[in-house]
Amino acid sequence: MAKRLKKTALSRDKQRDGIPRSTWLQGRETEIALIDRLLDQIDQGGATLVISGAPGIGKSVLLEEAKSRARECGITVLGMTGVLAEVHIAFAGLEQALRPLMKQAKSLAPQQRSALLSAFGMNEDSGGSPDIWLVALATLTLLTGGADQKPILLVADDAQWLDEATRDVLSFVSRRLSSDPIVLLLAVREGFDLPFGDADTLRHVIPALGDEDAARLLDVQAPGLSWDLRSRVLREAAGNPLALVELPRAIQAADDREARWLPLTERLERAFCSRLSELPNATRTLLSVAAANDGTAPHEIMRASEVLLDASVGVDAFAPAVSAKLIELDATEVRFRHPLVRFAIYQAADIATRQKVHAALAAIIEDQDRRLWHRAAATIGPDDELAAEHDLMAIRARRRGSISMATDILQIAAKLSSTAEARKERYLRAAEFAIDLGRLELLEHLLRGAEVDGSDRLGTARVAWCREISQPPMVNDPGRIPALVGFANQANAAGAKGLAANLLWRAAQRCWWSSASGDVGASVLAAASQLELPELNARLIATFAYVEPLRRGGEVYAKLKVLSEKGVGEPYTERVMGVSAIVVGAFDLGVSFLAGSSAELRRQGRIVDLPHALFTQAWAEMEVGDWVGAMREAEEAVRFAEETGGVLWVAAATIVKAQLAGMQGDLERFEALAAQAERPVLSMGANFLLAKLQLARGIAAIGAGRHGEAFEYLRRLFAPADPAFNFGVQVSALADFIEAAVYSDNLQAARSVIEEIERVSAPNPVPWVETMLFYGKALVATDDDAERFFLQGLGPAARNLPFLRGRLLLAYGVWLRRQRRPANARAPLREARGIFDALGAKPWSDRAREELRAAGEASLRRTEQIWEKLTPQELHIAQLAAQGLSNKVIGARLYLSHRTVGYHLHNVFSKTGITSRSGLAPILSTASRPAT
Repeated sequence: MAKRLKKTALSRDKQRDGIPRSTWLQGRETEIALIDRLLDQIDQGGATLVISGAPGIGKSVLLEEAKSRARECGITVLGMTGVLAEVHIAFAGLEQALRPLMKQAKSLAPQQRSALLSAFGMNEDSGGSPDIWLVALATLTLLTGGADQKPILLVADDAQWLDEATRDVLSFVSRRLSSDPIVLLLAVREGFDLPFGDADTLRHVIPALGDEDAARLLDVQAPGLSWDLRSRVLREAAGNPLALVELPRAIQAADDREARWLPLTERLERAFCSRLSELPNATRTLLSVAAANDGTAPHEIMRASEVLLDASVGVDAFAPAVSAKLIELDATEVRFRHPLVRFAIYQAADIATRQKVHAALAAIIEDQDRRLWHRAAATIGPDDELAAEHDLMAIRARRRGSISMATDILQIAAKLSSTAEARKERYLRAAEFAIDLGRLELLEHLLRGAEVDGSDRLGTARVAWCREISQPPMVNDPGRIPALVGFANQANAAGAKGLAANLLWRAAQRCWWSSASGDVGASVLAAASQLELPELNARLIATFAYVEPLRRGGEVYAKLKVLSEKGVGEPYTERVMGVSAIVVGAFDLGVSFLAGSSAELRRQGRIVDLPHALFTQAWAEMEVGDWVGAMREAEEAVRFAEETGGVLWVAAATIVKAQLAGMQGDLERFEALAAQAERPVLSMGANFLLAKLQLARGIAAIGAGRHGEAFEYLRRLFAPADPAFNFGVQVSALADFIEAAVYSDNLQAARSVIEEIERVSAPNPVPWVETMLFYGKALVATDDDAERFFLQGLGPAARNLPFLRGRLLLAYGVWLRRQRRPANARAPLREARGIFDALGAKPWSDRAREELRAAGEASLRRTEQIWEKLTPQELHIAQLAAQGLSNKVIGARLYLSHRTVGYHLHNVFSKTGITSRSGLAPILSTASRPAT
């Protein structure tokens, strides 16, 4: 394609505004070469390029050149342009770009198709609220499907004025182009920091023209200038191409000495406005309407102008504006020559004129939501009827998945409200929407606007919930708990039992995260009991689990088993139940709940919620011996959390990855991951995660045989003054702490912890805790009692905890051999070796082999499985392909393009030596089930 690009670049020299294209592009060799390289390599994989620069620096010219070159090379061009007047219309930019591909929407998966049509307002009866990430996946599917036929160049000009929903979709797509022949090219005005792509995304700032290039452009555009005037223009334009074109005319028209000292952008705006006075009245009216309109259709602008002028307006009225080089016109669209023109014309109108323009547009626009925007812009003072219509528009926006738009609409409705009560209600609803946006400054602005006073018990509880749920979880702040209990009591007294349950559930979480005192926890449970919720209410179960995970563990475990058998169904409730199960140590139930939650969240396209669900699922899978699944979920949690800005979940999932690496004996990888997770954990003050990190360090040290070091790491979890102190993670660390203490001559510390955990968890500890207690008792017992504890620990409950069972078997075999019963020691050591081999727990399998050898039995070295050569993502894709799923279905599930899936499968085949999908199942058989 490179030769073809070079040929077409020289083949012709189109003009822009009467100036040869080569002149406009003078001095832009670097930018053209960058664009050429992307188009030249498009068949090898896609890329994103973000170009930025000052107004008038030539961003749009470069985009037009890129479009022209792409078309000449047979590349499909899709485009969108951000317009300030349309920034409130959710998915407006996206709809522009996808319009040519919408015929293919019928081939999308049903949920993707429904989400996309709802986003474009074409499927109002869909019922649900499509998550924006499902819309993004539908967009990716359409683009990659189109790219199967011809490569695609997707261009977004003035991206800073695209609606937020479109920008989010573009950001999603931009991170998934590496395997597809799609180039995304965006132009952004300087001063706007938009989150497109990632750290690897190409970014280029367009510089001002050099002296020679600036002079050449000026000489072509304005020949015959006097030496003084030419020098002045070059000096004031400072290499800005638009200024070089516009300033000569403005300076010659009027020597405005005051304007000479204005910033360049303002000077250009004033230069454009100066032309308005020269135009006929009808033309000025058309331009005022076009500047205020959120559409570009000529007939719409003409009809609104007729309302204002009370006279017929023909298309010929546009001609003077075209001649003045303020707009460009074709049969379907009126385009301002530059965004500065539009902004300048809109700003030039006084407030009364703007209101009349918006009123005229509202009178002729048929689209319900657009009409309401203009009605609001034309209204001064309260209008309850219009506010009520905005309430309905907010519901429609929420249904289309645009939370940001719904929040904006409710703010307008609040300002239109005639009573303080109605205004407060709308601001509070907007605040509740804004929580999902993660914008704390907006949330606080909305809560201040609500003006809730202390006498409003329900209002203050709602404000408290908004502030609480917007804060990052897992922060060590027990002082917040009593206030949450108080707000819950207020909500309950006002009849808002659901809100009260939410507040107490959050208070209970804070108890667990910050190891709150027994009295504080008791106040939470007392308030929860007053709600008189059903016994199997998810929030109630979770509250008891978080506040008293040991004492109430057996009771919570029983209720979770009942719910597991009945089925929960709703992903959020399943996640609440899954985390509750993990908190009390019911990991087998936790895996079931969380797998269901993750699958449903994935199906609904709720990527923002997936990192939390996947992190907790990975934690549970790690405990039940599915280490392959745990690494898979942790990797994906990191990927989605990075994409959605969930720094805390990136750290949490990275700690799971670190612990797995430590247990598998990969200490170099462990150290790298631990260091990577530690930085954000310390900065956020999340002591629960700090405790998890210390646990991971302790287990890695035990695996390396450094028990003294492990004891120092793990004792921090049991020291109340230490930042890593956390009674929830203490329980997880029980077996490890006892083992580290016993083998580092800290026997009394081990006995003290056993006694305390046994006391608190009586009379019915969950199987996991009971098994760890038996393990600990066996390690500290006399020879007369040890065997009894080993055998009790190896009971039925240990079957669901293979790593713990393997360690019990190893310790039992070691004890038997040291009791001079080598023949009896071989069976448990052999079984332990098998479990550790299946898990990939190399340090422990090596130890089991050493002990077996000492007991008189040789062992073959562990044979590496073929699938262990694969990355977690390759393994995940291979497992789904082995189930018979197509690349498109796999891509939809993992939020990847089908080409990316194909790329990973190619790598799988290359690494494993197989040649077709039918060969996947046999080599993956040992990777698809937990070790037992």
